[in-house]
Amino acid sequence: MAVVSVEKVSKSYGAKKVLDEVTFRIEQGEIFGLLGSNGAGKSTVTSIILGLEKQTSGKVSVFEDAKDTKKRIALVPQETAFFKDFTVWQNIKFFASIYGLKKDEAQKRTEFLINWLNLSDFKDTKADFLSGGYQRLLNIAISLVHNPELIFLDEPTVGLDPKMRHMFWEKIRELKKEGKTIIITTHYMDEAEKLCTRVALLKKGKLLAAGTPASLISRYGGIKVVILDVVNGVSDEDLKKIREMLGQIMVILKGNLLFIPLEREHSLEKIVKLTEWLMDKGYKINSSTTKEPTLEDVFLNITGEIIKVNETEEAKE
Repeated sequence: MAVVSVEKVSKSYGAKKVLDEVTFRIEQGEIFGLLGSNGAGKSTVTSIILGLEKQTSGKVSVFEDAKDTKKRIALVPQETAFFKDFTVWQNIKFFASIYGLKKDEAQKRTEFLINWLNLSDFKDTKADFLSGGYQRLLNIAISLVHNPELIFLDEPTVGLDPKMRHMFWEKIRELKKEGKTIIITTHYMDEAEKLCTRVALLKKGKLLAAGTPASLISRYGGIKVVILDVVNGVSDEDLKKIREMLGQIMVILKGNLLFIPLEREHSLEKIVKLTEWLMDKGYKINSSTTKEPTLEDVFLNITGEIIKVNETEEAKE
C-alpha cells in the first residue's frame, strides 16, 4: 500500500520553479530518504506532502486521501519545539492534551515515551537545561505522543555526537519494526545508506534518481579503489611503469597515497604482484585498503556536488 504518492508535482513561486514534475511513491513501513543539497527541493516537497503548501501542478495523495490524515502524521522538526520552562514530563503531557488524548491515555503514553527514549533521568528537568541531544529526544517524544503512522524527520542527527547519533538510528529502526512509515531529509549520505529502504535524489527541484541505496550504488557508485599508502610516495618514472603494468592510466598518486581503480581486469592478484614489485624496488608500504563505492559517491557522480553537512536547510527552497 502506498502511504504517500507524488505524481508529476511542480511548484513555482512566481517565475521561479522549485519543483519540476517530481514523482515517487512511499510504501507502508518504509524508511524513505529525501536527499539533496540546499535548494534541491526537499523542504518544499515535504511541505506539500504535509499539506502546509499547495503544489502548482500534479497530484499528492496521503493514505489514499482518507479523512483525518493529519492526525496520522507527525513532523519532527530540526528546530526545538517545546516549552523551555516546562520539564520533560510536563512538555510531553501538555502536548498529549493538545492532541486530544484522555488523561489516562496521556499518562501511559508519556511514561512510555520517556522510558523508550531514555529520558527517565531527566523527566523532572526543565527542557532548557537539557543537552542538545536530549532536547532532540524530547522533540521526538512530543511529535510521537499521538502515535502517528507517518513520521517526517528533518535532519534528525545534525550536530549530534556519534553515540547519540547511533542511538537515534536504533530508535528509527524500532519505529520501522512497528510498521511506521518514515520520511527522512538528511545531508548525511552514510545515514541514508544505513537507514533507508529507498531514497530519492533531488537537484534544483528535479528528481534525478530513486531506488534502494544498494541499487543506486551498483548503478552510479563507480568502481572499487585500492589505496596503497607508500612511504614517501613513488617516483614519476615508477608511477609510469605501474600504469603500464596494470594497463590503467587512471592510477593516481596523491602525496603518499597510490589510488588504483579496481576494474574487472584488475584482479586482486595483480595488486598483490604490484605490492611485491614495489617492495622489491625498496618502497615501504604502510597500509593497503579497498574503498567500496558509497551513496556519497552516487550523489557526487550524479549531481557533481559535495554536500556541506554543516549547513542547515533553508527556510524556503
